[in-house]
Amino acid sequence: MAAQIVLEYVCPALGMITANIMFFSPVQAVRKAERDGRLGNLNPTPWAFMLGNCCGWVTYSFLINNLFVFFGNAPGFCLSVWLNLQAIKLQYGDFQVTEIRKSISIALGSQKFVGQLEGVDKVDDDDDDDTSLNKNTRTAAEFAKVVWDVTAQNTKAPVSHEIIVMCMVLVWVTVISLISFGRSFSSQTKELIVGIIVTCNLLFFYGAPLSTIFLMLKTRSSDSIHRPTMITNTLNGIFWTAFGIAVLDYFISVPNGIGALLGGIQMLLCIIFPRNHYHQKENSLASNHISSITNDQAGDNR
Repeated sequence: MAAQIVLEYVCPALGMITANIMFFSPVQAVRKAERDGRLGNLNPTPWAFMLGNCCGWVTYSFLINNLFVFFGNAPGFCLSVWLNLQAIKLQYGDFQVTEIRKSISIALGSQKFVGQLEGVDKVDDDDDDDTSLNKNTRTAAEFAKVVWDVTAQNTKAPVSHEIIVMCMVLVWVTVISLISFGRSFSSQTKELIVGIIVTCNLLFFYGAPLSTIFLMLKTRSSDSIHRPTMITNTLNGIFWTAFGIAVLDYFISVPNGIGALLGGIQMLLCIIFPRNHYHQKENSLASNHISSITNDQAGDNR
């Protein structure tokens, strides 16, 4: 009886908590990027998969009538909408800044722009005749045109992230419409359709650490691992795996089990490859190289 309570109530409750901690982990970095006005090194692609993942599990929670699954993903669904909106806004802002800087560089290097600046510098304040006034007005108008050409960008902005987000939205709108209006589908068939798709989506979401694992093996360093996120993801996978096994729901147990396994591999690699090992080695080599150059230069000076 106690084991049943732990598996069917305690584990999903803890899974619900860790899932929301996992979903809210990028908020601080995104708020900082928002203050800076640029996306920087943040990768927004997982947030698009997070949108599809949470939407799918919320739909699945309706079919199996489970509040743990619902509250474990509904806040993440709302948050993922905000994250993706911020990513699109910041991505577009990065693009605009880059294009404006590029245009300014081109304009500053052009003879026409230099000539206009020289024309403004050569204006004689004491010369009030009509010819000088017309020349000054024409120069100012030409200068304003160049500024307009620089700031009014007509270059098409990148839409890669928007495409991923729209694909996620279209997939789940299609699935939800299919199971809602498909009167010939039984409840088991609806659970099967949603379960298969959301499992695939969750595997993509949990598959993100694969690139990190390969990087750790290549560099023999765990610097690329954010340990709190890794621990949260692993615990989340363990709790939901235990719950899925307890209620015999393989759509919950299998993908979360794979996520827990990947998290366990990362934890093992963190133990094998300590933090800063790779970078300290690189920094030591760089310092030795700089020191040898400095000594050589000092010897030459002597």
